[in-house]
Amino acid sequence: MTRSLMTAEQIEELLLDDVRRQRHCDKVEAIRIKPCQPDEDTNFANWKVASVDPGAASREFAAAAVITAMDRLQREVSALPWE
Repeated sequence: MTRSLMTAEQIEELLLDDVRRQRHCDKVEAIRIKPCQPDEDTNFANWKVASVDPGAASREFAAAAVITAMDRLQREVSALPWE
């Protein structure tokens, strides 16, 4: 499968939108990603989540939602090179 190429900001927006749609996660404030070496742990994507600001959302629910969204998006999207 061919991955889409997006900026880090676009990926962060996709992650945040996906996470906010999950149960008890509508108040998650921000998700930041960082570059990494592609490997099995990242589904061979060149990015991973660096930080999550859960805001007023439950940390447990937010963490679970981020892991699920990250796993899916890492299979679909690669980040354009960071500048």
